[in-house]
Amino acid sequence: MGRLLGALLALAALSTNSYAVSVVEIASKCGDDGKQYCAGVGYGDPMQACLTAHYAKLQPACKVIIDRLKAGEKVSLF
Repeated sequence: MGRLLGALLALAALSTNSYAVSVVEIASKCGDDGKQYCAGVGYGDPMQACLTAHYAKLQPACKVIIDRLKAGEKVSLF
């Protein structure tokens, strides 16, 4: 019984601390910056690297997204 409780508590801790940035959120908040500074670099990691390289020039809403990704949040489709 003790192991089960421990496993459930660990699972609950993981699920409450896992956040994700949705693709829709990225597109809506970083789309213009991506077009302006990173046209042609592709999506995913190359785009994140490019936006990070241009961080000082990004719109404030896009900077928040980049900060969240740098903090370890994953990208989600939803």
